[in-house]
Amino acid sequence: MTDRILDIGGAGLESTDAKVRKLMDNMVNSEVPGYKKSDVVITSFPAALESAQKKIAPSKPVVDGSFYSTMQGALVKTNKSLDLALGSEGYFVVSGAWGEGYTRDGRFHVDKDGRLLSVAGNFPVMGQSGAIMVNPGSLVEFTQDGDLQVDGEIVDRIRVVKPENQEGLEAVNGAFFKKMNESVVLLEEDNPRVIQGYVEASNVNIIDQMMDMIYLERTYNVNAKIVSNRDQSLARAIELGKTSQ
Repeated sequence: MTDRILDIGGAGLESTDAKVRKLMDNMVNSEVPGYKKSDVVITSFPAALESAQKKIAPSKPVVDGSFYSTMQGALVKTNKSLDLALGSEGYFVVSGAWGEGYTRDGRFHVDKDGRLLSVAGNFPVMGQSGAIMVNPGSLVEFTQDGDLQVDGEIVDRIRVVKPENQEGLEAVNGAFFKKMNESVVLLEEDNPRVIQGYVEASNVNIIDQMMDMIYLERTYNVNAKIVSNRDQSLARAIELGKTSQ
């Protein structure tokens, strides 16, 4: 039979480690345009510990999943004609190896074949007529509604979609997302606000992440102390049991 407090303390160490790994991902990707801060959902350690001490039903902190913040990052001016940002809700649509992908990373470029691709991953960018094609060297402009003008002529419109339920998307990485399943409904944004010459920065605040790191270090130390103290108490109890025989 396992000791509930020792079990909960060990689970606390594991859950804190999971939060640290997410935090490190955020810090590493804080300069990636369109990256969304992620965190893990963990049941309350203090509540679980109190439950065990009062001998209520066994409970321990566990990772219930992860989530990504949809808060918009700051818009950064680049003056590049193929850099786009969204001043509204929604995502640009790309064609990934897994199928359709959705991103707010609007750094695009045109390859030698005239395909408009994402800078990250080189995924084809989708328009209303399919993958967007542009003659290399042409003058490319995007209106705020997303219309693509090549040498002054409208040739397509970039797709911008919004999930009916944000929880229906799962991350490929922090900047690209995909449907969790085929039942997820994505709505076409008829009136997006596309801003040419800008990109959306990551919504990670590096100062906040450093403060969270300090807090997690303290939490880890508390969990480690609980495990150590409980282990020592059990060892003493076993020793006393031996001497009393």
